[in-house]
Amino acid sequence: MSDAYDRDRLVELFGEDSCTLADVEREFLDTVHAAEREIAGTDDLVAIARVAHRLKGASGMIGADALRRIAEAVERAAKANDLPSVRRLHGMFSQEVHRVAEQVGPERVGAAHA
Repeated sequence: MSDAYDRDRLVELFGEDSCTLADVEREFLDTVHAAEREIAGTDDLVAIARVAHRLKGASGMIGADALRRIAEAVERAAKANDLPSVRRLHGMFSQEVHRVAEQVGPERVGAAHA
């Protein structure tokens, strides 16, 4: 299975400083987890589409292509007023969030505050 995101892309964007990279990864995970909670916690399709759009951009920036595709599908479903599809996609979304978090690993996220 491929990586959940392209860490080399982060290095290209932010340099090789491990603290900076850990900060970016932590902020991305915070954003993703907040988006996951927001999508799960509302039936407001306009809000879901907005959150999914934001996540699509953030995921694309760090090369989390699978997560970007899922966020794009959630956004499309929300804009089509298809809440059942949004709910079905949420399981895939959660799995991919978990894969990204595993790749980041607690040791790198924790390193930002050491």
